[in-house]
Amino acid sequence: MSSRPAPTLLALGVMLIAPAAAAVSARAAPASIAISSAAQARQALRFWTPAQMRRARPLWPRPDARKRVAGRAGASSSAAVTPHRIAPRAPARSSARASSASQPVAEPTLPGNSQNGAIFISLGGGEVARCSGTSINAPNLSLVITAGHCVHDQGQWFDHRWVFVPGYHDGERPFGVFPAKWIATTPRWLASSDENFDIGAAVVSRNERGQRLAEAVGGDGIAWGLSPAQTFDVYGYPVGPPFNGASQRLCSQTPYEGHDVASFFWPGPLNMAVQCNVTGGASGGGWVISGDVLDGITTYGYPSDPTTDFGPYFGRALGRLYGEAAKVR
Repeated sequence: MSSRPAPTLLALGVMLIAPAAAAVSARAAPASIAISSAAQARQALRFWTPAQMRRARPLWPRPDARKRVAGRAGASSSAAVTPHRIAPRAPARSSARASSASQPVAEPTLPGNSQNGAIFISLGGGEVARCSGTSINAPNLSLVITAGHCVHDQGQWFDHRWVFVPGYHDGERPFGVFPAKWIATTPRWLASSDENFDIGAAVVSRNERGQRLAEAVGGDGIAWGLSPAQTFDVYGYPVGPPFNGASQRLCSQTPYEGHDVASFFWPGPLNMAVQCNVTGGASGGGWVISGDVLDGITTYGYPSDPTTDFGPYFGRALGRLYGEAAKVR
């Protein structure tokens, strides 16, 4: 999750620039890179010890001072997008009492919680970073949805020892480690860091036990083209103070609040705001509707308003990204 205006919270941010992204077709195929051979996957498994995971910190943002939540009129987000839903591969989770203050998930290994996990990335030079993500039901049973800036930013693919750890808790890896073999983002995020398209995906290899991801933990469904006026369970692994990244956190039943005014400066569907107090490391954490359907992710927030969480609307670009990722074997 990116923080504005100063690099004191959340994961990896972007500067607001002139909307040159308009030149990049939203209909273009997602940008992707194959990153992992079997040998590289084994190397990633050896590298990510519990101590390394505890050491990982959020990717810091570039500053930007713009921010104001616009009203709840969100029709522009979903205009002319045919609604789609992919069914989950898991029973629906039962939501806790509504709360915009994140609570620790007591049993992250239970069905409904285990789909959520921490992402760990080696940046080289001894630097290690982290984000959050969600296991999604797809034909390859190996798909993770996260933020675009958790796979690519500032011209760099994060293709070195990228792993997903579902149900992570304070160094414990109850379902093992799933190294990425393919990562992708939207064309507009790749070309111009357009926050309205800050969405990423990874297809992961099997864990140490030879299991595919959705076989081990299940997979949430996913939706796009819906009205933004939803009520979300917001998951993530915040690391920035007052959190330490040890536990999965949940803001329960938090409703759509409106848009960040900054998103009006960009092409594409407007991003969304909800009330949730997560910090750095929560980037890519899932916004879940109906108990088991992903319909948004955390991407950034502001130190001046630490209780508001922002993320991109799931529209056509997400549908194309899902479609490309689902075909990877």
